[in-house]
Amino acid sequence: MKITALPSILFAMLFAAACGTPAAEHDHAGHDLAGQDTLAQGHGNGTATVGNVQLDNGKTWAANPETTDGIAAMQSILDNYDPAMEDSTMLKEELVTEFQDIFAKCTMTGEAHEQLHNYLMPVKGMLDQLGNAPSDAQLEEMSKYLGTYGNYFH
Repeated sequence: MKITALPSILFAMLFAAACGTPAAEHDHAGHDLAGQDTLAQGHGNGTATVGNVQLDNGKTWAANPETTDGIAAMQSILDNYDPAMEDSTMLKEELVTEFQDIFAKCTMTGEAHEQLHNYLMPVKGMLDQLGNAPSDAQLEEMSKYLGTYGNYFH
């Protein structure tokens, strides 16, 4: 197994774990993991798109604090990354860890939860595409995309 497949496998396992809620309370049967990469459309060409995220009748969705903190932590990691001083492999590991923590600490339910998954799928696509030496364009794309979180969640 290639090491680059590890984040996808871990994501799938976390996704299947139903965001930390018992299966009786939280149904993920409607999620198609194989098709989720289609939500990460536009990556690698400088045009990150939000994966079908919709507002709550024109308003932002309520997110659990751990999700908001996780997005902020990912943004901070990107903002503070200095390729001249840091190992890019560590950058990806830190980002993946924060991404996984968002799922591990997820307590959201209902439509807000579904919209969060729609928002996070492009992030997964960007993480999957980060190589050992991510380009400035890739890092900028992810940073800009994470910056849109407040447009959809509060």
